[in-house]
Amino acid sequence: MSLEPDTATGLPPEIEQQLAADFAGRARQRMDRVNTALATLRPYERRLVREAAVMGYVLGHRDGGIDARHSGLRTIPELEAAFPHDGQILADVVAHCDSSSDTYPYIGEACDGRRRRITAARRWPGEEATS
Repeated sequence: MSLEPDTATGLPPEIEQQLAADFAGRARQRMDRVNTALATLRPYERRLVREAAVMGYVLGHRDGGIDARHSGLRTIPELEAAFPHDGQILADVVAHCDSSSDTYPYIGEACDGRRRRITAARRWPGEEATS
C-alpha cells in the first residue's frame, strides 16, 4: 500500500479510489430515493413537481443572467444544449427536497415510499387555505 500522495489531489491513490467509490455509491442511493419518490407520487403530482422544478430552473437560470450576460460567446444551439433535460432537473430537485426534508416534507416522505396527505392539521403557520 502506497501512502505517497497523488500530485493532483494530495491524497494517496487508495484513499482517492475509496472516496470515488463512496461518492458513486451515494449517487446511486440518491437516484434510488428519487425513483422511489416518483413511483410513490400520483401522476398529477409528478407532473406538478416536474413543471414547477423545470420552471424554477429556467427562471433561476435566466434571472441569474448566467448566459444572458455572455450570450455573444455562445450560439443559440449552444445555449439550448447547456440546459439539462427536464428529467435531470426533476431528479436534482427531488434529491434536494429529500436532503432538505424538514423544509419539503411531502416530497421527503415520498422518497421514503410514503404518501403524505395534506390536511389542515399539517399546514404550516404561513400556509393559507385555498378553498
